[in-house]
Amino acid sequence: MKYSLLDMAQDILSAMSSDEVNSISDNSESLQVATIIKNKYYDIVARGDLPEHNQIFQLNPSLDPTQPVMMHVPDGIGHIEWIKYFDSNPNDSQQQDQYGSYHDTNTDIVTTTTSTTTAVPGYKYVTMLPVQQFLDMTATYNSTDTDVESFTFQDTSNNFPGGFTFYYKNDSTPNYCCILSNYYVVFDSYDATQDSTLQAEKTMCFGQVVPTFQMVDTFIPDLDAQQFPLLLNEAKALAFYELKQQPHALASQEIKRQWSTVQKNKSINNRPTYFNELANFGRRTGNYYGTRGFDNKSNQYGNYA
Repeated sequence: MKYSLLDMAQDILSAMSSDEVNSISDNSESLQVATIIKNKYYDIVARGDLPEHNQIFQLNPSLDPTQPVMMHVPDGIGHIEWIKYFDSNPNDSQQQDQYGSYHDTNTDIVTTTTSTTTAVPGYKYVTMLPVQQFLDMTATYNSTDTDVESFTFQDTSNNFPGGFTFYYKNDSTPNYCCILSNYYVVFDSYDATQDSTLQAEKTMCFGQVVPTFQMVDTFIPDLDAQQFPLLLNEAKALAFYELKQQPHALASQEIKRQWSTVQKNKSINNRPTYFNELANFGRRTGNYYGTRGFDNKSNQYGNYA
């Protein structure tokens, strides 16, 4: 069951034998309790790395033609799992598959009298490299080549200004990138025949989004129903310690149990059951394939069951 901010504040105030309130703003103590709930919520989000906070998003463009391979991480992003960029050039001779490998154009397309020799536009993975490896790679670009350009990168995020020359290519969709200061995303190339800079609408990223917390009575934190007891007990234990100067032994015990449950659920999230992970040495029948969208003729790889 999910609870509103007011519901949790009233529960904690009741446990502390404090005055009843109809709003978190009724008195200073209720506001203190609401603030404690907020702080513990962000503690759980940061520590738990919960799957419900993962989603697809886009990068912010630099919109600077002097830095066409620069993009920015949007505010509120915890971390990035992967990045894709839309390859809209039908004349590209190589396409990258979902595993980061390259193959010639249209190798998976059966030749017919109506087939074309152009590549099908689509998203391709951009490999995120460590900063040193990325800079070592781009430093090998020959600045005298017509497809190689450069720009001056300046990072003032830590109050240590400095100008650094970065090289990039202008004739292909990006294949690699690195992230600097958890904000700047620098790519190895862009396709000048398609755009003047890398475009936000052509990016597709997946990662953790840090949800916002609203200090209003009706606000319901972005958690699964099973995680609300953890938030409530975390906040209750801290409220007793800060406002009553005494520990809450039962709440502390429940916290350990709830964290154990959270970690267990994370370990099996999006994974097959333990039974399905066992090796299958039996003969695969037609029904086995039928339940998975195959038939008894040939599968997508041209093999027969």
